[in-house]
Amino acid sequence: MDVLGSTGPVLLNLARTQFDEQRQVNALASGLRVQTAADNPSGYAIAQTVQTRVSGLQQGIQNVQAASNLLNVADATMAGVQAILQRIHTLIVQSRSDLQSNNDLQNIQTEISQLLNEIDKIASDAQFNGLQLFGGQFDNTAAIAPSVTIVPSQPNADGSAPSPNVTNADGFGNPGPLVSNLQPPIAGISIPALMEYRVVGYANPAIDPDSGTNVGPGVYLQLIAYSTAGASFGAGPQMVDTAAVPVNSGPISGVSTPTPSGGGTLLQNYTIANLTASDVGTAMTIVTSLGKAAGTGTALTVNSGGQEGSTVSIGIPTLSTSALGVAGISVLPPAVVNFNNQVTGSSSSNQYAASYAEIAVQNAIAQLSQQRAQIGAQTVMLQEDAGDASTQVVNQVAAISAIRDTNIGAAVTALTKDQILNHIGTSVLAQMQANAHLVVQLVGRSFARASVRG
Repeated sequence: MDVLGSTGPVLLNLARTQFDEQRQVNALASGLRVQTAADNPSGYAIAQTVQTRVSGLQQGIQNVQAASNLLNVADATMAGVQAILQRIHTLIVQSRSDLQSNNDLQNIQTEISQLLNEIDKIASDAQFNGLQLFGGQFDNTAAIAPSVTIVPSQPNADGSAPSPNVTNADGFGNPGPLVSNLQPPIAGISIPALMEYRVVGYANPAIDPDSGTNVGPGVYLQLIAYSTAGASFGAGPQMVDTAAVPVNSGPISGVSTPTPSGGGTLLQNYTIANLTASDVGTAMTIVTSLGKAAGTGTALTVNSGGQEGSTVSIGIPTLSTSALGVAGISVLPPAVVNFNNQVTGSSSSNQYAASYAEIAVQNAIAQLSQQRAQIGAQTVMLQEDAGDASTQVVNQVAAISAIRDTNIGAAVTALTKDQILNHIGTSVLAQMQANAHLVVQLVGRSFARASVRG
């Protein structure tokens, strides 16, 4: 019987058991079933690929959170500007009262001017991580088309609201607007302005104030135009011009009114309705706007995922008094010029200036509200993107865990089994060694006895 040779298989099994036991101990200590490529080559490679994706997604979430913070700063700045515009609107309404003295109006205008300066300062100072937010470099907003808007006219002398319609607009007995076929302003040619057309009187004969022409029975059509375009409009911000129009001579189409400054700049092209003596007191007021050109900036790009091309873009509008259309607004009684750009004095009222300012501020508030809504929509988009990325991270980490993490219950069971086998194997090996020693002793004694007998 080869007692010594029979320990080989026992030693081999004991070594394997000890190796398995050590592997289970490492798995339980680290929590990882696959620690190196040797543990599971294909599983390790898959886990590393997924981990790369997870790392990218986690950084993308941080990028999106930073972008959300940027938009929060932008919205807070715009909210501040909107509050200033609300205050300016309140001051304008306050100025539209005959109870205000010239000194009162001057004080109101001083505050309005300071608030307008503050809007420009706030917009230029707004930054995030060194990026100037509202300078226009991130403005990719769509264009706002030029417009012509009909607004309420100033009350008549008796306080009544004038009608914008005449009794026989087409010459066939049908009523219609005092002026029609209003053309949207053209950038580079038209001047944004408030224009009131009013039939102020009837005479027979009616003498045209500009040309001295006797038009026979006619009405006097007065145009009051107000603009903050400065020298492009004229020597004063308000023009007053009156023309004599023969009764029952219309409609008169293709009427063109240039600005007092000339130079090819234009107030409006329109059609004058057929007028009669009964139309005295009729008035129609329009406000023209050049709109807003499309933003020429480039939207900010934020990498929101773990792969190339996983990006979102955010745009920030240009913010300034000029961009909002409120630069230069005034509630002071303006200097008045005639059709030939000659200053004829100062208006006794600020009503047209204040009306223009109020409309401009209301439009600016509406524009800013729309822009803030766009900022809010982009914030929601980023939040949704971050939420989607977080969901992907959870699922991807779960996939890595399924590949690499230790099954604690199974590992503990395997470790207990290996410990028992190791203990038994060690005991068996010790017993076999003890038996081998006894065999050697017995053989030695047998040889000794045989030698004595011989």
